[in-house]
Amino acid sequence: MSTDLQSILDERIDADQLEIFRNQYEIQVQRGHPSAAAVFAYAHALCKSKSTNVKTGVLLLEELLRSDHIEIPARDIVYFIALGRARLNDYDRALAALNPLIEQEPENRQATNLKRAIEAKMHKNAIIGAAVIGGGLAVVGGLIVAAFISRGHQ
Repeated sequence: MSTDLQSILDERIDADQLEIFRNQYEIQVQRGHPSAAAVFAYAHALCKSKSTNVKTGVLLLEELLRSDHIEIPARDIVYFIALGRARLNDYDRALAALNPLIEQEPENRQATNLKRAIEAKMHKNAIIGAAVIGGGLAVVGGLIVAAFISRGHQ
């Protein structure tokens, strides 16, 4: 996977920046109902923070997408849902969110680059998985051969 594509999935937000977005969001929650902009900013930051926060970010974005707020473009919300899902290693759901966006906006480079990054990560994980399975089978095969050899010497 190229470094540029890898950086899409690995980019992290600074903890201080996350705290700023969290404070803005929580102040608005305490006042009643946070604005769509505050929800989006906080959820976006969560999706780019440590993995324990990503799921909350995705859930906030999905809730925002279901609401009738038109101030945040749906494509931006969908992009960060897909990014969050990919960061959670939920690649199939990330692509399921992203593919309709790319079908509607095939020139959307941000979305197409994210899709390529996800597909590259899936391919890399498949290769690693195959190597682990192959290594495991080789060990098991070696143990079986060793067992037969030791029985033959008894």
